[in-house]
Amino acid sequence: MQENRRQYFRVEYPTGAGPKLIASGVPLQVLDISEQGLRFKAKSTLSFKTGGTFAGSLTFFDGESFLVFGEIKRVTEETVSIQLRKPIPLRIIMAEQRRIIQNFKQRA
Repeated sequence: MQENRRQYFRVEYPTGAGPKLIASGVPLQVLDISEQGLRFKAKSTLSFKTGGTFAGSLTFFDGESFLVFGEIKRVTEETVSIQLRKPIPLRIIMAEQRRIIQNFKQRA
């Protein structure tokens, strides 16, 4: 059995349900967040290089907004993973988890 090595809880978003992320004026689709990182889908990952820096604005559905800065840790064909220098507050992570459960739970 493979061990989960993540230290922080991760909120995964259904398509279009994530917070708004804008970097250099370009909107990016957030796939998941944790206290220490985030992952987004990018139409072109050519401008993102592992080890490079990232800066953007992250706005949640309640209107709370944060400037996010971090290091690009992983780039795939469609996604970019960022390790944040300043964490997203745990209260935000928990609120997002509750929102996703309440609004997107599967109905039997």
